[in-house]
Amino acid sequence: MNKILSIFYVFSLFVFVVFGIYEEEIGKRDWSIRNIGQYENSLYFPYDDTILVHSKLLNKLDNTEDTTTTTTTTTSHVISLLNSSNGVQRWRQLLPIQEQTFQTLTFNSFDNDCIYWNRNNGELLWSYDTSLAVEGNCNIADIINKDGIIRILCDQAILFIKREKQVIILSNINIDNGIELKSLNLQNLYSISNNSDQIKFIEFDSKFKILTTTNNKIQKLSNPIQSNQLIINENHLINKQILVILTKSFNLDIININNINNNEESKIFNTNLNKILPKDNEQQDLEIKSISSISNNNQFIIILSNGNHLLVEFNIENNSLEIVKSIKRTNIIKTSSTATATTSSSSSMNLLIYLISGNEIEDGEYSIEVVNGGLIGSEKLSSISKRFNGFIEKVTSFNGYILISMSDWSIHMFKLNGAVVESLWSREESLSFILSTEIIDYPLPDISKLAQLQYEFNETDGFFTHFSKRISTQISDIFGLTTTTATTTTTTTTTEENEQIKKIIIVTTKSGKVLGLNSKDGSVLWSILYLNFNDKLNVMKVYITKKTVYESPEVAIIFPLLNQEPKSLISFINPLDGKERSYRIINHKLLHTNVLSQWSDPITHAQMMYWVINYPVDHPSPMVTLYPWNDKTRKQWSRLKQYYFYLIDKDQSEIKGYGIESLADGKHGGIKSIPTWNIKFNNAKIIATSSMNPHEIIQSPAIILGNRDLLPKYINRNMITIATLDDQSSVGAAASAVSVLTITLVDSITGEIIKSFKHQHSSNKISLVQTENSVVYSHYDIMSQTQLISSIDIFERNIDWKTETVSSFNSTTATLSGQLSDQLIIKHKSFVFAHGLIKTLSLSITDRGITSKHILVGLTNGQILPIDKKFINARRPYPSEVTPNDAEEQLIPYKPILQFPPWLFTTYNSTVQGLTTITSTGTDLESTSLVFAYGQPDVFCVLITPSLPYDILSDQFNHISLIVTSLTLLILAFVAKNYKNSLLLSKKWK
Repeated sequence: MNKILSIFYVFSLFVFVVFGIYEEEIGKRDWSIRNIGQYENSLYFPYDDTILVHSKLLNKLDNTEDTTTTTTTTTSHVISLLNSSNGVQRWRQLLPIQEQTFQTLTFNSFDNDCIYWNRNNGELLWSYDTSLAVEGNCNIADIINKDGIIRILCDQAILFIKREKQVIILSNINIDNGIELKSLNLQNLYSISNNSDQIKFIEFDSKFKILTTTNNKIQKLSNPIQSNQLIINENHLINKQILVILTKSFNLDIININNINNNEESKIFNTNLNKILPKDNEQQDLEIKSISSISNNNQFIIILSNGNHLLVEFNIENNSLEIVKSIKRTNIIKTSSTATATTSSSSSMNLLIYLISGNEIEDGEYSIEVVNGGLIGSEKLSSISKRFNGFIEKVTSFNGYILISMSDWSIHMFKLNGAVVESLWSREESLSFILSTEIIDYPLPDISKLAQLQYEFNETDGFFTHFSKRISTQISDIFGLTTTTATTTTTTTTTEENEQIKKIIIVTTKSGKVLGLNSKDGSVLWSILYLNFNDKLNVMKVYITKKTVYESPEVAIIFPLLNQEPKSLISFINPLDGKERSYRIINHKLLHTNVLSQWSDPITHAQMMYWVINYPVDHPSPMVTLYPWNDKTRKQWSRLKQYYFYLIDKDQSEIKGYGIESLADGKHGGIKSIPTWNIKFNNAKIIATSSMNPHEIIQSPAIILGNRDLLPKYINRNMITIATLDDQSSVGAAASAVSVLTITLVDSITGEIIKSFKHQHSSNKISLVQTENSVVYSHYDIMSQTQLISSIDIFERNIDWKTETVSSFNSTTATLSGQLSDQLIIKHKSFVFAHGLIKTLSLSITDRGITSKHILVGLTNGQILPIDKKFINARRPYPSEVTPNDAEEQLIPYKPILQFPPWLFTTYNSTVQGLTTITSTGTDLESTSLVFAYGQPDVFCVLITPSLPYDILSDQFNHISLIVTSLTLLILAFVAKNYKNSLLLSKKWK
């Protein structure tokens, strides 16, 4: 018993230590962005100043990393609670993708079901079918307060759904089979009888008990409205004084409800468009399309059939309708109405708002005009513009707040103070669907420009020119250091902020927006919006063409053009400020793009770039274009013959390899390609491909064995891995489908198949990653319901270290004779992964490649686990086969199950919802790697140390003790030396 208690205490201690690690480390070396997706609509809760937002979330279904084909997306829904004043997210509820019945944001979202969430954390409390409580349920309106939900039904009843999952019938309403229109100020209901000659008002208190019921006879409507035409805020408007009804004959019936009397018949003011418009402006072909946005001073908007808007005001005293302002269709963006937030309900008033934009406004900026009685105030919305945010999609207003969603998926909140509009906050929701990413270094300080001069020395500069550049740079830097004290506070602050930015994360999004994120905290440094991006194809690539070691770095953004298929656009931008420098339109279908990292333009220092186009159309030899194309690159175009490329056709399950043949267009850089090899996978479908990471640094070409011999690695940067799935049927009475997963290793230059591996009963959920001489892939076994990780390690038996080849596939003499398998040592091991389903795999990258490589495993539950390559080493020996050399080499004996402690997860106790992709890059410290992960909709970034921070002093390091200890040792050294000299001198005197 004591032993069991001891084990329990030890286990509890470890648990507390783990949670202590979580709480201590979260947020120190990582940051995350919890997005809510594309805005749809919202509800406002005045009692705690929050808004409940319904947003749409797009989910990528394609599991591969290949961006040459269209990825399939599906739609799910998100419910989130935001603080109205600062936009801070209190909680978020992601509805499952399978739930497709969600229509609108009300608490009765799913048909007759009432869904109730916890206001504190967003947890689903319960769901109740209200149709079980009252037969013939027909919902008209929902009123939400802090005590529960009030549902007004068509069958003459009011339900009160309390938080404790209780449905109470508050009261029965006799509306004489009338048509229920709408609730009024959350305290009144009204209805009009079927014969359109009687209106009924029902007033109730805060607990929704009926106080009074008033019947009032009215004149017959000019043309009664049918019940199926009653659409909220389109066919009728109401405030505390008037009821405005748009009839099906497109006339306006305005009822004065300010003084309701049971014994007195209320008169209806009837008018049409010809009576409203001035006589000189009458147009017979115009009609009233709809009405919207009524205010407490009886002003509302009439929307005409030609798109123009009329702001009108109804005068109760003389029963007249006057035009306040006419707004042209070209200027109208959105209309809305709201009420200012005041402490006294009696002094609150509605404001009429409509957004306008015109050609006279520079840079496509938007303005808002606020109408409060006779006062019209105009404010410029400086935080949004057409250039950076696109077009206005939706406008929602409530209690003095204005919520605007843009076509770039951003959300902006404004506050009304009288006629003044104040910008409160913005959310960049385009990050909820990232297409591609690239990470670039931030420029070095000015003193580090000395290191850049080595790149500027070329054949055009002589020795003295280069020497003068170095001397002038040194003098300017020294002068700059002596005059830093004279700089302003603003300049100093900006410099300090720039020094903290180590990396810039460039992301492309489905909304057509490209953003530069600060790797330190995820803040947006810059953004650029491409309104001509074809978002249906989900393809927008980014390439680094000039690194920051030069004065003006550059990246290329490539995407298909909207409504201009098959044209594409290549935009060259500055990654430091996001400004576009130049662009080029490709008039033919783009098949492949890449950057030649080992070939740069001697004039601009930009890396050479090439793209493959489908020209001539469907020709077996597509055209290759080299960029930038000038006289110097034209003389060196033959260098391109050293490069090869391949194209993947997933529809035909085919891969084709190409080389460079000849110069076809010397004026524009067109080069003719030639097919070199072709692999056709019959009865199989290509589901995933992978290649070497171009940013990976390989430090050692061999490993040291336990007997001190060298085992050369088979390092082939041109090797690609192809995963295909073949659905077969077994023969027999109990025939069942058998899926066969095939992993094929192919040399992309010669097209030779190096090795193939097969796995039966596998699903199509697979991820691949390559590192040095290894291929690691994850696959799921359907038969055993097991998640597996397999590793392939390739070595060479003999190698000529003095021979340099383009492809290491030709490094052995046995290649030409077809005996490659005799010259290669190929190891393969599979492991059971015991931590859930795997979504994606990636590789940790460091600056010099010295730190041990880790495989970054992204799980479907949003967790990220770095696994040291030694744990999934294919050379791990079976326990019965371990030799002394294996022990000397510290090879871990093989165990089929991989299990890791929870504190190794880089995400700690948080998750990256919808995780799809993980990328990594090195930092200034060799021990540290920057990991950036994203999904739909979350973003996560963290600094990891795969081999522990061996080159970093911890924050708790005692620098004072180090200095004191060093000085003490130095003093003791001098004392000991003097003491030794005195002893020697005393001995000589003796």
